[in-house]
Amino acid sequence: MPEYQLLRCSVALAGDKDQIVVRGRHDPILFPELIVLQFIHGEDAITDVHVVGHCDMAADEAWQRLTTIYGDDKVRVVFPGARPSVPRADKSVPLCNKPIYRPAPTLPASPDPKLRPLTDIIVPVSAGPTRAAPPQPIEREPTPDEIAAHTQDDEPADISDAELREMGLGEGSLLTAGRTAYPGQTAAVSPPVLDAAMGSTDRKRTRVAGR
Repeated sequence: MPEYQLLRCSVALAGDKDQIVVRGRHDPILFPELIVLQFIHGEDAITDVHVVGHCDMAADEAWQRLTTIYGDDKVRVVFPGARPSVPRADKSVPLCNKPIYRPAPTLPASPDPKLRPLTDIIVPVSAGPTRAAPPQPIEREPTPDEIAAHTQDDEPADISDAELREMGLGEGSLLTAGRTAYPGQTAAVSPPVLDAAMGSTDRKRTRVAGR
């Protein structure tokens, strides 16, 4: 399988030095991509080119990568012919000399002897047949009744005692507190005692008889 160089570089889009895209060690390009980028943006637009590694890749996969990213028309202009020859490396490209930073350990060194993690050597076994996961129920939108019921569960807003009194929701009720229900009307100090067994007609007769 062919071996391709992997490169890091800086690309000035359309030759504009104020719009630079950096391809580093973690997102490198194949060597033939360098030639295509030079054709698209200009040879002077590609700078800081260094080799960061290499990879084994089939020629068909490399060609598909080029045409997918840059378009078949541009790639065939750079590499013409029915069976184009695509270069894979250039020994004159310098190696990347930037340091590779490793993150410092976040935990103190364990005093126990260093043991090999079992997850590195485990060979998983299959205890049963493999099945597709069951379908999950589709979440539906809440109904207006559900929204209203949920709203009633919300905590009430903090209301001062003065605001409660203004709304008639203070201590006691209008029948027992002796407050003015509306201008010109005052509630009784105590609620009237009504005989549940006495009908409305009997109450009228009682009031007339007592005159």
